[in-house]
Amino acid sequence: VEVQALTSQSVYGLPRRSANGFDQGRLQLLVAVLQKRAGLNLAEQDVYTNAVGGLKIAEPAADLAVSTAIASSLKDKLIDPRTVVIGEVGLSGEVRSVSQLDRRLLEASRLGFSRAIVPASIGRRTKSMPGELDVIRVGTLSEAIREAVG
Repeated sequence: VEVQALTSQSVYGLPRRSANGFDQGRLQLLVAVLQKRAGLNLAEQDVYTNAVGGLKIAEPAADLAVSTAIASSLKDKLIDPRTVVIGEVGLSGEVRSVSQLDRRLLEASRLGFSRAIVPASIGRRTKSMPGELDVIRVGTLSEAIREAVG
């Protein structure tokens, strides 16, 4: 699922948080974690997120993708379109493992992705991936943002 995000300077006193295809409460939580744990200044930014194709994302495995997409928009730096980002984000900014990661990475490789940013907590549990999938393990949201957008 492709996740998009847009941040823009708020013209109102209270910034908007809009989630299309993603839980509104989860978006607010991720924005708070991005501010507090990753040091991103979103206090005066409207934040819009979108799951492409009208899909509904209900699992926390998309947290890291949504968070890095927001950081990408705020920093005005694109994430390489051949990069897949998978992981749950905890309240302390840690990146948590998700179920069926091997299957997800295998499918990403089949779809032509060349780079994956995943939770460090998986250790060496992931099997070797076919092709040239470069698996980058991160422990925190800040690390993931650095890997995704520099």
